Amino acid sequence: MAERKYNAYATDAPGPFYVECDMCITCRAPESVAPDLIGFWEDPSGSTIRSHCYFKKQPQTRQELEQAVKAVSACCVGSYRYAGSDPEVKKILRQAHCETAIDNDD
Repeated sequence: MAERKYNAYATDAPGPFYVECDMCITCRAPESVAPDLIGFWEDPSGSTIRSHCYFKKQPQTRQELEQAVKAVSACCVGSYRYAGSDPEVKKILRQAHCETAIDNDD
């Protein structure tokens, strides 16, 4: 896996898709389009400022990849990222107009 451009939440599942730390605004839109992949961590203190979405699972199938791309697309602040090197995934992200989410777009 390529190096991540930004810091990820510690709760993100290991892998190329991640949510940039301290950027989630808790809109929960990505979670609604990819509930199998995206989780929501709630701060035990009740603070909504520290609560955030995260990739609880990396996509393994074509259907899950499509969900991951929908989650990236649904994110209104650009905090959903792809740090992988798979040219097909990068192509799909570009086709979805999510090229800015690609960390290493060589």
